[in-house]
Amino acid sequence: MLSDQEIERAEAQLAEYKRSDALSRLLEQYAVLIEDYKRLKSDYEEEREAREKYKQLARDQERNPFVLLLVDGDGYVFNDTLLAKRADGGSAAAQLLHEEVKASLRRKGLEHCQVMVRIYANVFGLSKTLSKTGVVGADSRSLAPFIASFNRSYGLTDFVDAGQLKENADFKLRALLRLYANNAQCKHIYFAACHDVGYISELIPFTANSSKFTLVNSPGIRFHDEFTKLGMGIEEFRSVFRHAPLEGNSQYRPPNIGVASSNAISAVPQPASPNKQPAPQNPASAIDDQRPVCLFYSLGRCRYGKSCKMLHLNPPADGASAASQADEPPPTWSNPVDGLLDAAEKLDKLPAKWEIPLGCVAVNKNNYRLDPRLAPVSADVIGRLKARVDKRRVCNSFHLQGSCDSGDRCEYDHEPLEPEFLPALESLARSQPCPRRGACRVEGCTHGHICQNPECKHRGGKAYCKIPYHAHLEDYKAYDFPASISKPRRKPANDSNESNSE
Repeated sequence: MLSDQEIERAEAQLAEYKRSDALSRLLEQYAVLIEDYKRLKSDYEEEREAREKYKQLARDQERNPFVLLLVDGDGYVFNDTLLAKRADGGSAAAQLLHEEVKASLRRKGLEHCQVMVRIYANVFGLSKTLSKTGVVGADSRSLAPFIASFNRSYGLTDFVDAGQLKENADFKLRALLRLYANNAQCKHIYFAACHDVGYISELIPFTANSSKFTLVNSPGIRFHDEFTKLGMGIEEFRSVFRHAPLEGNSQYRPPNIGVASSNAISAVPQPASPNKQPAPQNPASAIDDQRPVCLFYSLGRCRYGKSCKMLHLNPPADGASAASQADEPPPTWSNPVDGLLDAAEKLDKLPAKWEIPLGCVAVNKNNYRLDPRLAPVSADVIGRLKARVDKRRVCNSFHLQGSCDSGDRCEYDHEPLEPEFLPALESLARSQPCPRRGACRVEGCTHGHICQNPECKHRGGKAYCKIPYHAHLEDYKAYDFPASISKPRRKPANDSNESNSE
């Protein structure tokens, strides 16, 4: 039982509670708390919904990533070998173009991306120009079989006829460039239209994101200096496009009307008339001559002589004059390499690796770099090596030269290779052309300077070859070494390069 004091204290507390009205204040505070909770809950749900939308958008952007190759087909023309094969050449051109892009993507870490190709050209005008050179037929759309085969080779590859108006291809390329430059799914853009300085104004807004762009150069066009100032990457696709300007087709176009360019050239040089006999040229007097240089003349194989529309700078290697060539009837070649020496006979003249003195490289009488003979390698060994390379690319410098400048920072494989793989690796490395070509003097260069594939397409075979066509014309027989010759290497007991290529 409660005592009297406890009862009195309880009565006093109840009276005080009734006087203070604490319950009503507590209920008011509780109501305010509920309203604050409702407002915070609404804000949280809105934020969560926004974050879910952002996550979904990010997932969509990472889904189906791709790279885009934009080509102005009026300036970047496929090489004659591909065009002459019509439908077969179209599929081969698509494959070579994809291989060039895929090789570049592997260096950029974007090999997981799909490749989208968009080529725009005036097919009627291009067919007409090519027919004059004898590459394609004389009908108005002689490129149609080539283009149809090109388009059906890959789902995302399109060669589009932009029509005969001059600005049509430009209009399409500019629109696609602006569309995909800010597309998150488009991870990289290859831009092959650097013969036209008018495109510079389109590329300038994207210089802040220059790492997303690669400008494609080609030996058959004039790559304007203004493009190099954009700070974008520059690569050359040598296996696909022509190595010489197309006769009757401008090397590059001036900027379009209404497009400002401080260094634009106002007029396109016109080729000389066939009926006009040009005076012999020399380097001093030819500086201002804007005509493209005739590479066949310097090799002694220009069929047109004095009537050639291109510039004759250097005399042929055999000393024959242009006049004597003009007197001879043009040769009727069934393909560009008729008249070359038999492949096996040529390759048999190359020096063995042990014959090249230390610190030296082999050169022929034209001072063109030669490679040592490659040992024959079976297709089975090459296949097994490629299977390993597909998992992780090996370091050519480390395995073929014994050292790598990058050391531990090298991204390629330094793990030991089976001895049988070394000749195969050297053969694969030599199939990749050296960017310095025959002027290379790097002793341990692992790239190819001349072709050692007897089945090469430039020798009448069917094998695809990345080595430039002109390297196949060099004389492999007469070779020498630089004047500063050190003692030759000793011939090893079992030198893999002692055997001739077959």
